Amino acid sequence: MKTNLVIVALSSILLLVGCATHSASGASSLGTEQARKPNIILIVADDLSLLDLSTYGKTPISVPTPNLDRLAKRGVTFRRGYSTASVCSPSRAALMTGQYQQRYGFEFLTPEGPDGGGQGLAENQRVFVSDLKVGGYRTAMLGKWHLGSTNDRLPTTRGFDQFFGFLAGETAYAEEKTPGLISVAAPYVGKRSFTRSAEWIKLMSDLAGDNTPPKIENDDQSYLTDLLTRKAVEFIRSSGQSPYFLYLAHLAPHTPYQALEADVANFTNLKDPLKRTYAAMISSLDRSVGAVLDAVEASGAGEDTLIIFTADNGAATYMGVSDCETLAGGKLSYFEGGARIPLIISWPRKWPSGRVDSRNVSQLDLAPTILAAAKVDAATRFDGRDLTPLMTPDRQSETVHETLFWRTGAEYAVLSGDLKLLSNTRQGAFPWLFDLSSDPRERKSLTFERRSEVADLQRRYNDWAKSMRQPAWPSNQVVQVFQCGRISFHEQ
Repeated sequence: MKTNLVIVALSSILLLVGCATHSASGASSLGTEQARKPNIILIVADDLSLLDLSTYGKTPISVPTPNLDRLAKRGVTFRRGYSTASVCSPSRAALMTGQYQQRYGFEFLTPEGPDGGGQGLAENQRVFVSDLKVGGYRTAMLGKWHLGSTNDRLPTTRGFDQFFGFLAGETAYAEEKTPGLISVAAPYVGKRSFTRSAEWIKLMSDLAGDNTPPKIENDDQSYLTDLLTRKAVEFIRSSGQSPYFLYLAHLAPHTPYQALEADVANFTNLKDPLKRTYAAMISSLDRSVGAVLDAVEASGAGEDTLIIFTADNGAATYMGVSDCETLAGGKLSYFEGGARIPLIISWPRKWPSGRVDSRNVSQLDLAPTILAAAKVDAATRFDGRDLTPLMTPDRQSETVHETLFWRTGAEYAVLSGDLKLLSNTRQGAFPWLFDLSSDPRERKSLTFERRSEVADLQRRYNDWAKSMRQPAWPSNQVVQVFQCGRISFHEQ
């Protein structure tokens, strides 16, 4: 009999959610409001544009995301949230540390291979999860790590009690020949990672302090997004009254483009098999958010659980998916399509509900926001800010960041308010200046009309760059991609 992946995955999720028995009275027994520590869940998608989600507006290319809509209704949707890089591992380094990754030389992707090229987070680079651990939190990481594969860089050496997932940049969602799975080759990468043939891209589990190496648990038959979701629900259900931090780092909708037949069947309006599969992958991601929300609400701690949904960078539009017209570029570029990401934050007890915020915020803000919510002191100084105080009515118009910066090799960008400078250090390069308020698609450079502002942003960048380190390891390659009529070069 053929395995029906959809029925197995969904029934398991529903069973786990239905078995959650922790009541509201149990949650309230944690103490007074002053002493209570919220549960915290950070959900990160991979290579996802905010334009892909109906939460940010229904368009011909957006995927219906009812569960993200649900999260947004109970929280704040940021329309101008930014990552610190337009590729995976550098942005994740900033996410986990609350600092620009260039402060410690994490400028490029960790090399692919059995030990990640021996590169990744510096030995002395503290991850904010370690502070949560000191503060009494139970911690778990599920999914994509991509911050180093050597023993001293495993999640369980950086504050996580337990880890299940993979250490590399990508892996298969399920074995290519699994019944109920559709796999579609993509430009640039073809059928790469359709199977987990290499040891270093297989799924594994690891426990902190057990003095044993990670254990391979390569479930090839379960669809990865649903498998991680089941693990997440199990963790939430087993946490009892202890405060917890869950980092759920999905691979979706990153390559390889693999989706369940039942999900693909919902997008027959899309004629392109690649786009149909991509939409189905986003749909499964939204289903995951719904299962997590159901588990949290069933636990009785829904009002006091801080839930953050975001992505590591924009969509891989050069693959022929998503939208690189409404927002220019995409992954591998610092146009808005590459740097701007979805960001939704919900904490019903402390944050407003159903609000849309258009200020420039950064993933750098997540670590300080999380630690402040947990009432835990940080062991390091952050480049971001605690967003919670800025959500009060009297501070809604307060600027969060005067300036944000990006750098990957020769490419760099600066954003201040609506003005954005894009440039590179190659000989003869001219900077581009865009005013996002009047030109959100970044089609008209104002470099020669507004020279003083170009000079001001360039000065700010130079000052910032002086305080950053040079890359701790060289780039592996320079990639050239085509995105809606624009050519992007990116070192990685």
